[in-house]
Amino acid sequence: MKKTVLFLTAALLSTQLLFAGTKELEASSKLKTALDKEFAGASAIKWYSDDNKTFMARFTLREHSVTAYFDGDGNLLATRRYIQEDQLPLVVANKLAKRYPEEKIRWVVEFQSEGSLVYYVTLENASSWKVIKATSSGSLTVHQNMKKA
Repeated sequence: MKKTVLFLTAALLSTQLLFAGTKELEASSKLKTALDKEFAGASAIKWYSDDNKTFMARFTLREHSVTAYFDGDGNLLATRRYIQEDQLPLVVANKLAKRYPEEKIRWVVEFQSEGSLVYYVTLENASSWKVIKATSSGSLTVHQNMKKA
C-alpha cells in the first residue's frame, strides 16, 4: 500500500517525466469500460503506459483536465485534476492565506487515492516557489521548496 501511495505521489508531481518516453496507446476494452463507468461524459481521452501494468488516462470532464490512473484490470488507482483556487475547501484557503500572506497561489492540484483526498498548492513569491500539501481538513505541510534562478 505504501509503495502504491509513493508511486502515485511521484506520478502526480512528475507525470511528464514519468511518461516522457511513453507513446499514446490504444486502451483495452476493459480499460475503456472502466473509464466510462467512473467518468461518464469524459472527452478527448488519451491513454499512456510505460510498463503495461499501470495505465494513465488523460481527458476532459466538465471543462476540467483530469488524469486517472488504472491497473490492467481496470481498477481506478488515483485521480489528479487541476482546480481553481476558489475550489479549495474553505478551511484550506483560510489557513494558506494566514500562514503565507505574502505568497500568491499559482497552481492547485487535487489528488485522490485510496479514499484520501489531498491538495498540492504551488505558492510563489519574488524569490521562490513552495509546494504545500494540504488535507481537506486543513492540515498543511511543506512538500517542496524551490528557489528561482
